[in-house]
Amino acid sequence: MKKAIIVFVSVLFALSLGCIKKVPLSEDQKSFAGKWVAADGTFVAIYLDGGGDLKTSNTSVTGGKATITKDTVTIGMGPISRTMKITAAPKEVKGKWEMTLDTITYTRQ
Repeated sequence: MKKAIIVFVSVLFALSLGCIKKVPLSEDQKSFAGKWVAADGTFVAIYLDGGGDLKTSNTSVTGGKATITKDTVTIGMGPISRTMKITAAPKEVKGKWEMTLDTITYTRQ
């Protein structure tokens, strides 16, 4: 019986991950698109279709959903997500694009 419950819950979890509704970035949000890398190697990738990837020291999301509000960027998939405060929106600095999330500066590659 326990095995059947574990299999059932696993199947439901897998199905929920495949049903992530991505919303394409609006015109105002398109400056956030790209792969953004911090000095320590962590990165945030935001795609025009509303998808996103994230790699930090303790969180990794591939193929998740990116949600951008006025104040935050959230990358997540199911129960695994990370919300970061937009400290500085994307802007060009000395020929490179930078943005700051949670006081960490990321450079677009």
